[in-house]
Amino acid sequence: MNQSIHGRIDRFTTDALGLYLLPALAALLPWSLGFAWLRRCARSERLYREAADPAWVAARVHFPGSDEKSWKYRFRLLRLVDHADVYLTLLRGRRWRARNILVRGAWPDPGACVLLTYHWGTGNWIWPLLRERGFDAFFLARRAQGRSLGLTRLSHWFGRFRGWALRRIGSNGALFTGGSSGDVTAALRAGHCVVGMLDLPAQPQQSAAQLALLDGQVRFPVGLARLGAEAPAQIALFSFGLDFQTGRRDLCIESMPQNLTAAQVMERYAAHLDERLRAAPEAWQIWREAPSMFVPIQTDSN
Repeated sequence: MNQSIHGRIDRFTTDALGLYLLPALAALLPWSLGFAWLRRCARSERLYREAADPAWVAARVHFPGSDEKSWKYRFRLLRLVDHADVYLTLLRGRRWRARNILVRGAWPDPGACVLLTYHWGTGNWIWPLLRERGFDAFFLARRAQGRSLGLTRLSHWFGRFRGWALRRIGSNGALFTGGSSGDVTAALRAGHCVVGMLDLPAQPQQSAAQLALLDGQVRFPVGLARLGAEAPAQIALFSFGLDFQTGRRDLCIESMPQNLTAAQVMERYAAHLDERLRAAPEAWQIWREAPSMFVPIQTDSN
């Protein structure tokens, strides 16, 4: 009983620090000081341990030469910055973004489009940028179930706060998967933009594509790419990286040519992620899900 109580207190304390106190303080400081503060905080091996340990176990299979201590440090720092962004995007404006976000590539023209991204890097900044560009954007998400928002009330509240903040900084809100194809199609026909992350384990009811990633094959759901190709709508890929030394962001945009099939879009989708993962594998926030995404290698029983 005492161990159970101690475990709950430990999780509560970790969430209070990792979701609220540390990132909020960093967001209130000038960013050079705030980022230096987060770099110092990321040294604590206690922080995000329940996420970092299984992430490292999954990642080291694909990056056997990595140093565990350095890898976990960067993984923790990325998460701290990602949480700080919930506060930063509410507190900072256009001039801050101009100084701290390096943009490579160009957006498609405003209008009906599908923007595909990843659980890699720090993507919260995309919403004010899309609003400035003239996009009217929804995002595709899986509906939260059980403890998918976290193990404590603090993590659940943070998930709800993050959803509220997204609307404040430019998002129209969520379209939930599971019978959402009609909503996505209607949004595209009305000239809206739909943002989606497809780097998740495909659900049994979802159509999926098997694609090359790192040293293996993965299965990604293809529904949103298919709807974008059939609409037809403009399609672009983007990823939001973090410079682990300076705290600046690296937005990479890749607009797709017209008339690509869903299969062609997904091939490029996986290639874009592959490039980003090889450069910064610690920035993939869903490593613990990776084992269920990679297709087991078939061996010859003979």
